[in-house]
This record gives sequence, C-alpha cells and structure tokens, in this order.
Amino acid sequence: MRRISTVSPGSPAARYRIKPGDILLSINGEPVLDEIDYQALTSARHLKLLVSDSNNESRTIELVKPLERPLGLQFEDSLIGNPRTCGNNCVFCFVDQMPKGMRKSLYVKDDDWRLSLLMGNYITLSNVGPKEFERIIRRKASPLYISVHATDADLRVKMIGNKHGSLLMERLERLKAEGMSFHCQLVLVPGLNDGAALTQSLTDLKALMPNALSVAVVPVGLTRHRAGLPPIRTYTKEEALDVLAVCDEFQEKCLHETGTRFVFPADEFLSIAESAVPPLEVYENFAQIENGIGMLRKFEEELKEAPEAQPLAALSAKDRSPVLLPCGTALAPYLQQWVKHYFPEHFPVEVVPIRNDFFGDSVTVSGLIVAQDLIAQLKGRKAQAVMLCETMLNSDNELFLDDLTPQDVQDALKVPVHVFPNNGAAFLNTLCEILPVSTGREE
Repeated sequence: MRRISTVSPGSPAARYRIKPGDILLSINGEPVLDEIDYQALTSARHLKLLVSDSNNESRTIELVKPLERPLGLQFEDSLIGNPRTCGNNCVFCFVDQMPKGMRKSLYVKDDDWRLSLLMGNYITLSNVGPKEFERIIRRKASPLYISVHATDADLRVKMIGNKHGSLLMERLERLKAEGMSFHCQLVLVPGLNDGAALTQSLTDLKALMPNALSVAVVPVGLTRHRAGLPPIRTYTKEEALDVLAVCDEFQEKCLHETGTRFVFPADEFLSIAESAVPPLEVYENFAQIENGIGMLRKFEEELKEAPEAQPLAALSAKDRSPVLLPCGTALAPYLQQWVKHYFPEHFPVEVVPIRNDFFGDSVTVSGLIVAQDLIAQLKGRKAQAVMLCETMLNSDNELFLDDLTPQDVQDALKVPVHVFPNNGAAFLNTLCEILPVSTGREE
C-alpha cells in the first residue's frame, strides 16, 4: 500500500482521475513493495490498478498506457525507504574501521540489491533470502554489481563472516541461466584471497561470461582504527606487482578468446606498484570507473584534449603565488607528472600530497581526505588559491567526511578555495578561471 502524493498533470494516472491522497493497493494483482516493483509493473501497456480513496472505498482502474510514457504517480514515502542492512562480518569492512563520533549515516552498512540495480552499489547477495532472490529473478534486475571476493565457498564464508556466502556461485549461475548480467568485484587481502585463490576466482568468473560483464580487482583499504579487528595489512610494492601480473595474464587471455579484457585492476594497485598508467584502450568502456578503475587514464585524456590547455603557455608565472593542488598520496606522483608534462615551465601550480592523519597513512586516496588534514598541512603556505576535487566531498559538495565544509577550509587558510569536478577538462577550466589567461603577447 502506497499513499500517492502527486499526480503528474496530463499523465495516464491523471486522465483516470487518480488523486493525491489516494492509496495504490496493487498493480496487475501484485502489491507494490518498492521502486523496482513500481517501475517493472508500470512498464506494461495494459494496467489494472486497485486504488483506495480517502473514504477507504476501493475501485479498479483498467487502462492502456503508451509504453514510453510513465504512469505519473509519486508517493508520500520513498519507494526504497531505508536501505537493507548488511549482516556480514567482513574481515576488511571499512565501516568497522571508522572512528567514533562521525555522522550516523557513515556507520550504515547496506547490502541492498535494489540500490545495486539503481545506483551501482556493490552487494554480496549473502543477505538475500530465497523468496527475495526469486523476486530479483522475476524483476530481471540486471545488471547487478556483486562483491565476490572469492569463488571458493569456504574462503568466501571466512572473508565475509556469513554462512550464506557459500551460495554465491550457485546464484551467479542462476542469474546467467536467466539471461541476467552482472559486474563483479574482488577486494584482495594479502595472503588471503590473492595468489592461487585469485587465479581460481578469475577462472570461475570467466566461465560465467558473457553474463559476467567485468571484474574489478581492488586492494583492501585499511584505516588506523582497527582495534579488535582481524590482523590484516596493506599490499607491498612487490605483492602489488604480482597481482598486476596475474591480471595482465588474464586480460590477454580473455581478449584473445572473448574480445574483452574482462579483468581490470584498480588504480590503487598501479600506485602501490609504482606502475605507469595503461593506455586508453586497456580500459575499454570504463565499466568499473565508479570503482576507481581507469580514473587516472580518463583524467589525463581529458586533460590533454581539453581546449583550455591551448592558452596556458601565454600565462605569465612572474611574481605569482601558486595555486595549491592538494590530493591523496596515491595520486600525487601522477598529478605531478601531468603538471610537468602538460603545463608550461614554471607554471604557478603546486601539487601537495596530503598525508591522511585522520584515517591513517595507509589510506592514500583523495576521496578520503578530510578538512582537518587539509587545514593542518596547508596552513601557512603562500598561495593565491586552493583547488579541491569534488571526490573529497559528499554528493552535494557541501561536507567533508569530518563534517567541515570548503568554506571552513577557506576561513582557516585565509585563501580562496575552489571545488572542481573530477574531470580533466573541468580541472583546467577552473584553473583558468583562477589564473586569467592572456591569449596575446605578454607585457
């Protein structure tokens, strides 16, 4: 039962005099549990709606709707509601490593297949009962994003701390049999699910192609807040090189046999291994870009192709304070190379690697930098501006993870702060706004 809040003017629902305040009881005889049900059921041309009005009087409405048009209803409560929480006890769970005293939303562990379908969130399928899994099949929820970690049943149970983790391969094979597709993720822990286990996992997932669309291989992320948690560690350079070698071998094999590389190691592995970024074609369609795979290559391609790059040579660096470019220690070497290669000599920008004191120096990505560390490590530096990538902020670009704002950083540093989208062209555009470029001869 869903109470209707809004009926779009001119929509099929409006033409049949459905009104705000009415309650939608069912569509084609099925209850509407959430957004997935609503979208799936209203995609049909012939609809039979059971609707109750404010007097609790029910009526049946049969209508024929153009396939391309939405029904036109919105509801008082979210059709997704609260995300379904995770009952796993993963040895590497990042939420378990969060310090105390942060906002409540950062401690929510979700494992909701609906958010996987709608937003690309990774799920384990270990918190989905048989009835709900059948609903996934019935609704043809595809593609899903599945955290695999290991295809060996016993090892996977050990890693995620949930006995139902052993059902994964059976369920992935069922998805394939139903013609449904999925992307996969392997979070690797040194000495646990790499080496022979990694080779087995990649081999097993390759057998599920073409329904298995891609595999992301990601290193475990550890903070300094691990008291009472399993004793695991980060990757060494040599171990990261070994992982990359396994991925390279599988890429070549898959490309030869299937036409796609299928396996994509995370940019973090490149950073740990101090490896060069592969060429553009290696990332194919950037299927795992939201998982931090191919971001370095994509950013550099945007940077070198941006039209804003052309007039940079006309910018005088004489007597200018630099624009500071703070970033994670993983990104810093690459960003320094790009500045040196694509910008004129003595260009007034300075890359500043930010050590993550808040989470611990094993956390090297820019997206987990907090305002406190920015302020502590930038304060007192001579600069005309600070440029921050939006990956450090929430979806509204308003808050860092420590609940401070870009304005708080600006006030503390007494230097203008500019936030730019995670895009090479947008980065250059913001830089040119800060440093007005003369296209004529310098005076």
